[in-house]
Amino acid sequence: MQSRINKELQELSTNPPENCAVSLVGDDITHWRVNLVGPEGSAYEGGNFELALTVPANYPFRAPDVRFVTRIYHPNVKSDDGAICTELYQSDWSPTKNIRHVIELLLSTLITPSPEHAVEPEIAQQMMNSHEAYVATARQWVNQYAR
Repeated sequence: MQSRINKELQELSTNPPENCAVSLVGDDITHWRVNLVGPEGSAYEGGNFELALTVPANYPFRAPDVRFVTRIYHPNVKSDDGAICTELYQSDWSPTKNIRHVIELLLSTLITPSPEHAVEPEIAQQMMNSHEAYVATARQWVNQYAR
């Protein structure tokens, strides 16, 4: 397991997804810091979001655990603790997938949130029924918490 994690970390360090940087938290190969820049054209554009990624002992047979450290107004992320809807990346997990897959999926979710997998139903409702108000609030949170 450790050699696979080292290989993934090395690959992500030298060839990261766009708007992304990864690093270890201390010397622990199982605790990563992921920094995402809100994609251009999204409600999160220009925001700097830190995520905590923990690689489980039975990786790659179980997906990594990921949560937002930076507060974010998003239907798929709990506003209070940054927990991400596990349906987004854990429900179809297989050992052939990797941490890059999870990061790219989360970047995609910043561009196109998934209201059908909401952990914040009120935000999902606002997104679907009053999109401009949702975008305005998301941008306000970016300015307040992700600068």
